[in-house]
Amino acid sequence: MAFCRTSVCPPEKTASGKAETAAVCTPPQGNDCGTPLAWPSPCVSYSLQEDASAQVSLREAEAIFEQAFAAWTEADCGGGQTPRMEVTYLGPVACDAHEYNKRKANANIIMFRDDGWPYLDSGNTLALTTVTYHLKTGEIYDADMEVNSFDVVLSQGDDSGSFDLLSIATHEAGHFLGLSHSSEPSATMVAGYRPGLRDLSQDDRDGICAVYPPGAPIKGCDPTPRHGFSALCAADQPEVKEPGGCAAAPRGNAGQGGRGGGLVLAALALLGVAARARRGAAPRAGREEAC
Repeated sequence: MAFCRTSVCPPEKTASGKAETAAVCTPPQGNDCGTPLAWPSPCVSYSLQEDASAQVSLREAEAIFEQAFAAWTEADCGGGQTPRMEVTYLGPVACDAHEYNKRKANANIIMFRDDGWPYLDSGNTLALTTVTYHLKTGEIYDADMEVNSFDVVLSQGDDSGSFDLLSIATHEAGHFLGLSHSSEPSATMVAGYRPGLRDLSQDDRDGICAVYPPGAPIKGCDPTPRHGFSALCAADQPEVKEPGGCAAAPRGNAGQGGRGGGLVLAALALLGVAARARRGAAPRAGREEAC
């Protein structure tokens, strides 16, 4: 086994004195640090931005991402068991922004960036998944995926000169669920694109089964996002007044070279972190949220 889980490394163990994105691996590695990330509920949802892409229709994208998530939730954990996790598609949404709302409803959105890639290294990045989580517990609050359809040629197969969207989607779904990059060359979660990432290796299966061990059947599954579901971005939702408050630290950029980096496909951001899916990147720091 060589799988790794994305983690949050506490301030007292980092050179910057701030919590940073890291990884905890099996077998352990010398720079393992912190608390692994995971969704607190076995019921999680995602939505696709309704415009999809000029390269991929909404219907095609829906089928591809359904297959990508199923690869993980139906992984063989041995003895006919699968991970104790359900991922539900809630349909298309109008919102086309990565955001986590502390006082309004949310959606875990998958969106294509046809009109431009809003981050550095556009030509070297295939996708980015931003995961918002609690800095102390590692509890995932929200996850959004952005696919670089601006200067990346996507295909629905391993065609020469293009990139297989299902392979990208399957890798990114691993990050969505809390996995970091693997050192196993045959793994879907390897930190570099190659054809065939759509098919999980034993290392991938070991990883997802460790994050969400098989258990009792899930009853009354509620995949509603934190603070409720909305197809609209926060700016288009009605104002909501809530008692109490949340603490938030400003966003910052982490240095290059972390293990949660990109893949050709990967990504995580904060309450927590952000990793880039590419042809090779590093995690990016996000913000800490209290609720």
